[in-house]
Amino acid sequence: MAEKALKRNKDIYSLGSIIHNEQVVKDLARKGLKVIKDIKGIKSGTVVISSHGISPKVAGDIAKRGIKIIDTTCPFVLNAQRIAKKISDEGYVTVIVGDANHPEVKALVDFVSGGSKVFVVKDKSQAKALKFRPGEKISVISQTTQSPDNFIDVVRAILDKRPKEARIFNTICRDAEERQALAKALAKEAGLMLIIGGRHSANTRRLFEVCRKISKKSYLIETERELNKSWLKTKQTVGITSGASTPDWVVKKVVDEINK
Repeated sequence: MAEKALKRNKDIYSLGSIIHNEQVVKDLARKGLKVIKDIKGIKSGTVVISSHGISPKVAGDIAKRGIKIIDTTCPFVLNAQRIAKKISDEGYVTVIVGDANHPEVKALVDFVSGGSKVFVVKDKSQAKALKFRPGEKISVISQTTQSPDNFIDVVRAILDKRPKEARIFNTICRDAEERQALAKALAKEAGLMLIIGGRHSANTRRLFEVCRKISKKSYLIETERELNKSWLKTKQTVGITSGASTPDWVVKKVVDEINK
């Protein structure tokens, strides 16, 4: 969508990285996409919303300025946003399982209705530390790239507090869930695991974490240039997986380098 817009317009901006993959972002920058941190300096043009989405407040500010929006928010993220708003409108305390500093989670927090309580927890230890008032109704949603195991652990920790009512929404992306399951199976068979993707990509890091728990010989690399020949000295099976934001051409270059 960004590439099509660049062919039609001159002033195209991306509010933050469109996806967390440096190679893609650099390629789009060469084609004219300007990455900005906020919209203060923009008077006209088009803003591309990243796959992680933006808060309704920011979207409103962009609209007020009369700037065109191209929304590339992931459908799974949009679903989580709708749930966050609906459930907080109904008076539930919202617990979000995820990374508080991630743009997707920051936007999710802003979708919770004003005045409603919202907590962001990264794991079960933080969930155990939460304190709820007697009679409060609790809802739990997840950052779309979380691991199912971590999400379930947090849910259990919250249910252990015996809330009056709890509503659980598994908002983890099906693709992320499937990639993690397949990566786990592959890590058990392969002598070496390569996880290809951006280091700032949450779903890529999650793939690395699940593989690393199974095999110490798991390495996260962004491009073929990071391949270490010493990893490939002995004859072994090399397992390869990649983050959702990693383009096929990056994976192909890694495979070609290994085959050499």
